[in-house]
This record gives sequence, C-alpha cells and structure tokens, in this order.
Amino acid sequence: MNSALILLLLLSVSGLPLLLAMALMLGSLRRVILLLAPWAALPALVGSVLLTPGITIELPWLLFGTRLGLDETARVFLFFTSLLWLVAGIYSAGYFSKHSSRARFFIWFLLAMAGNLGLILAQDMVIFYTFFTLMSFASYGLVVHDHTLDAWRAGRIYIVMVVVGEVLLFAAFVLAARASNSIEFEVVRLAMVDAELRDWIIGLTLLGFGIKAGVIGLHVWLPLAHPVAPTPASAVLSGAMIAAGLLGWLRILPLGETVLSAWGGAMIVAGMVATFYAVFVGLSQNNAKTVLAYSSVSTMGIMTIAVGLGFVAPDNWPFILSAILIYALQHSLAKGALFLGVGMAVTPSASIVQRYLLIMGLLLPALSLAGAPLTSGMIAKHLLNIQLASVTSPWGDWVQILMPWSAVATSMLMVRFLILVCPQYKVKSGAVSKSRMMWLSWLILIVAVVSSPWLIPFADRTTGSTINMWSMKIMISAIWPVAMGGSLAIVAWLVSKYRRSHYWIRIPPGDILIIVEKWLWPLLLSVLLYSYTALGRGYSSVLTHMNWWHDYSAWMSVLDVCESRFARWSIGALLFLILAMIFVFLARLNIL
Repeated sequence: MNSALILLLLLSVSGLPLLLAMALMLGSLRRVILLLAPWAALPALVGSVLLTPGITIELPWLLFGTRLGLDETARVFLFFTSLLWLVAGIYSAGYFSKHSSRARFFIWFLLAMAGNLGLILAQDMVIFYTFFTLMSFASYGLVVHDHTLDAWRAGRIYIVMVVVGEVLLFAAFVLAARASNSIEFEVVRLAMVDAELRDWIIGLTLLGFGIKAGVIGLHVWLPLAHPVAPTPASAVLSGAMIAAGLLGWLRILPLGETVLSAWGGAMIVAGMVATFYAVFVGLSQNNAKTVLAYSSVSTMGIMTIAVGLGFVAPDNWPFILSAILIYALQHSLAKGALFLGVGMAVTPSASIVQRYLLIMGLLLPALSLAGAPLTSGMIAKHLLNIQLASVTSPWGDWVQILMPWSAVATSMLMVRFLILVCPQYKVKSGAVSKSRMMWLSWLILIVAVVSSPWLIPFADRTTGSTINMWSMKIMISAIWPVAMGGSLAIVAWLVSKYRRSHYWIRIPPGDILIIVEKWLWPLLLSVLLYSYTALGRGYSSVLTHMNWWHDYSAWMSVLDVCESRFARWSIGALLFLILAMIFVFLARLNIL
C-alpha cells in the first residue's frame, strides 16, 4: 500500500471522530455530521484488516515527536475495538433517532472514540496518555447523559476515580521516562528490568490502569456507571474502554522480560478474588446491566491472572499473550452484544420472529462468555490452560484447578442475566418495532461473536496446530462447567421463586463503595468528633463542628449545580482543551 495512504489511514483512525466532534461543537452542518458520525470508526476497522503489523509513522511536529504504529497486539485491539464502536454508532443512530439530545450524545461519543482508538496506535507514553485522558474524561458525558439522580451519582464517582487514575499514571509515566531516558514503550519496558524505582512504577501502573480495567477494589464505578448510561454507551464502556486498561498493562509492564514473583502472585490472587467475588455480587442484582457490569469485573479477573502469570513465567509470555488477546476479543464482542441486546429487549417484541431472534441473540454471546464449546471463550481458556500446565510455579497448579470453576461461576451469572431479561421476551400485538439500524447493527455483532474463533488468525503454539482445540476431550472439558453452572442457577431460581425463600442476599450495586459511604465515612466523622471532645474542646466545639458539617452539605449542593453545568458539552470540552494546552505548554518548557 502507498505510504501516503497508510499515513492518511492511520491519522484518520482517531482524527476523523475528533474532527466530527469538533464540527458538532461548532454547530456547522450538524445534519450532515450526524449522518456521518455513526460511521466514524470505519477507517479504523479497515486499517485493522488491510494494514500489516510492523507499520510505524513518526510525527516530529506533534508533542515530543509522536510515534504511531500497528503491531500484532495493536492490530487485534484495533479490530475488535473499532468493530464495537462502529456497531454501537450505527445502533445509536436508531436509538436516538427521535431524541433531542442526539447531537450532545454523539459529541461525547466521538471524543471518547477518538481517545480509545488513538491510544491503541500510540507507540510512546505521551501520546498514549493524551488519548487515554481524552477517552476517560469524555466518557463522563456518556455516563451522566440522562441527567437522572443515579446518573449524577455514578458520574461523580466515575470522575473521582478517573482523576485519581490519571494522577497515578502521570506519576508512573514520569518515573518510567526518567528511568529509561525515553518515552517509547519498547525502551521503557527493557529499562524497567533494572530500574531503581521499578516497583514504584509497576505499582502505580497497576493501580492507574486497574481503575479502568475494573480490578477488584477499584471496580466500584463499573456497576454504577453501566446501568445509567445509554445502551450503546454501556456497550463501549464495558466492551471497548475497559480493555484500554488491559492494553496499558501490556504496553508498560516488563512482561516477558524478567521474573517478578511477588508482583505476579499479587496479581494472580487479585484476579482469583475478582473472578469469584464479582459473580457472587452479580448473582444478587436485579438489574440486567448491573449483572453484566459485574460479569466484566469477573472476566477482567481472569485477564489479571494471565498478566500475573507473565510475571511468574516470562518464558511463556508470547503464548500467554495469545490467550489474553483472544480473551479480550471474545469479551469485547460478546459483552457489547449483550448490552445492545438489553436495549433490544426493553420493549415487547412485535412478532414471534423478533422474539426468537432476541432469545438467540442473547443466548449465543452468553455461551461465549461462559466458554461453551465452539466459541472463542473455549479457545481462550484452552490456550490459557496449556500455559498453566507448563508453569512450574505453584501458582500454575492453583489457577489450573480454579479455572473450570470460574466457568461454572460465569455460567451461573449468565443464567441470572437471562432470567432478568426473560420477562421482556413476550410478544405484544401492536408493539412498536425497533429501528432497522438497531436490528442491523446488533445482528452484525451477533454474527461477529459466532464467527469470532475464525476472525483472528491464531495457533496453539505449544502443539503447533489448532486442530487439537476441537477434539472431543476439549469439548467435554468445556461442556461440564457450563452445564453445571446453568443447572445450579436454574435450581436456585426455582427454589427462590416457588419456595418464597427470604434468604436471598441483596447487595447494592457498588458493594464496597456502599460500605465506605454508610459505615467507614460516618465512623471516621464519629472519631473526629470524639477526638475534639477528648482534647478538652468541650461540647461547644462539637456543635461548631456540626455547624461546619451543615455548611459542608450546603457547599456540596453548590458543587452539584456546578457539576451539572460542567456536564454541558461546550463547557466540558472547553475546559479539556484548556487543560491540554497547559499540559503541552509545560511539557515544552520541560517543567513536566
């Protein structure tokens, strides 16, 4: 392919959605832009298919000399990410066809898309951080789009987590750049092996990207943000943007370079806890989108385990990476299909055909997430199990034992999800049919989920062949966890329904956050009040403190009003541009 065409295609990956968003902000040709906006991810999808890995371009005029490129990892991420953004964009055209907020939604949608696609091509830390920040802050507009009380609360928690994550990542990137005297990922990874502050860099990177990836303890924004966001926004938040945190780990961490048993063990433990804890909490939820959010936390737990194995067994890293890429692929497509399916099932079906399409369209991606036979989920688990068997560390044995049970847990969660959506399957004569754009985009994604094992060229590098993946032994090992998990979930549901059981545990969405809000924060205030009294300040000081608390509550109401103002795209976009200009100015002066 001509070098000029390659350059144009790479620049249009994030440049086209960014230009369309700016055009919508200015209000010029809004009707035409709204027709083009759903297709903004098409150049990225074309590039992921046509461009060969190994392509790199340098833009010395941008920031510190930006490098964009496409390696094997970026190609897989770009493929499933652009496909999901494209499908969600087409879905949005039908979803918001009669909404006055259509333009406002697409502004945030396009900005988040530009950041998400741009960070995949980034080959240095500066441009990666810039795009990652754009994606993170623009997603706030998607979370609070409906302007409900729940949306404002979820948006507030989300933006706090984002700011904390950005600060952690900025510190990690500065330390990594100083340790390697470079901002290129390849140089940074090699330099981190012997870096003096290696543990600090790794810790900050794990926490910073862990917020976006939904690592246990940092996941609290996911079950709050996904249910309140519009359906197409939920699909990309859980299917595409959550994978950006995983990609950040793959880019920065010295995986495959050296043995780091302590960090590997910590990640494996965190991943195992997330895998089962998220399922336990998800089973107690009554909202289908909240169940899917906890499913994402559980799946990211498995990916966290895989990254931890890369620290424990660096020689196996190329093979572990293959399993991670397939896991990320199948999770993104399947989870996106399920979220869009919830939007399709909100209203009763207009015909029997639509009813069965809904059932099959939700069942197939659910089976893929559970790892059923002939799905990409089964293939990813098979590849990971092969690597677990070859790991000499005790961690490999423990994870190999727990992996089948993770499939049992995921199957139970998928059954819970289907039960929650099931009452909406009914056919209602005279029901309003969904938009054709919504049906078309959703069915395209279902086809992609079904054909995902053949979408990405892959091979079992241990045996040198993919034929063994379809053997009867592997099929049976994939069937029993799904069958057991589904059976247990159905039995539990029947008991709770017909026995009128009152022992079903209900955990509010946000789980750990609720504990902090209702118990730890009041406890901390009580300790502060007691401290004032114990120090001899008397009850008057306590009353003064209480008056201060009322003033604080009044200030919080003022902040709520300010937050609603900042959610307007014009103010938010202007503030983001000002911050970006300050960052570039300070960077040019070598202050940062």
